[in-house]
Amino acid sequence: MKIKNKKDFGLGVFCILFAALIIYLSLQLKGSGYDGDPGPKMFPIIGSVIMAVCGIALIIAPEKEEKVFLTKAQWKAAFGLFGMYVALALLLWLLGFMFAVPIVLFIVTFMLSKLSVKNATIKHRLIISLIFGVVGGAVLYLAYIVGLKAQMPTGLLIELLKKR
Repeated sequence: MKIKNKKDFGLGVFCILFAALIIYLSLQLKGSGYDGDPGPKMFPIIGSVIMAVCGIALIIAPEKEEKVFLTKAQWKAAFGLFGMYVALALLLWLLGFMFAVPIVLFIVTFMLSKLSVKNATIKHRLIISLIFGVVGGAVLYLAYIVGLKAQMPTGLLIELLKKR
């Protein structure tokens, strides 16, 4: 068998082996103790089976030609988005859920609006991003804190202001 695309073949083999490892480790988990309940092992096993099927598909039907993984602009955008994940973690710690989520939604929406609304002016993109950040933050606040009564981070600065 001649391997046409070594990257796809290698990734396919890795997916199958990693899926097998996850399935093995998942089978070591104890059941929940309820009759008919698969327990905590079901979700990782389902995900592993999907990963193994994708690995098999990569081995059987690889891409015809190797392509460049990411262009320079795509790498820049990927690192920008990763930076926003780091900023979200920092803002959650510093300001808490109520302030961090709308800020990050605004920034990410503004970053991605350059791709989705190409002909819009910066002012138009800013207004759309601001509306989405505020409305999205409010919806997430209502869903998690009011609806689900979840305990979300309040933030270091908010806690310090409450103590005064």
